[in-house]
Amino acid sequence: MKMNEKIEIILGRKRIRKSDLAHNVGITYRAFANYMNGSRKPRPSTLSKIAEELQVSTEFLLDDSQELELTVEERFIKRVCASDADKAQAAQFLAQSRGLFAGNALSPDDKEALLKCLLEIYEDSKKSEE
Repeated sequence: MKMNEKIEIILGRKRIRKSDLAHNVGITYRAFANYMNGSRKPRPSTLSKIAEELQVSTEFLLDDSQELELTVEERFIKRVCASDADKAQAAQFLAQSRGLFAGNALSPDDKEALLKCLLEIYEDSKKSEE
């Protein structure tokens, strides 16, 4: 797994914006974007600061053979979503759904009704594709 993919996943897990990471590391957002798109590599001192902010080692970030184990949600988003906007919407939807199902805000009957509603939306979308 490439460094930019690892950083992207860790940022999502920690709910850190790219601009905030760049600011905390002491670089411009443009410089960070260049690291993320592969057009530039960070200096060792900058890489060390990025690793420190993300609470990982520089070796982990640099070693493409080391993988991050993806959650079910992360695997889904990676497989299905084409754009960053789609990824953001899917991640937000999954987080909200997880909160509804995991929290005590909904009764078991309400959780079942929500799941049925989602299934109905899915079935309707399949019909419209035919």
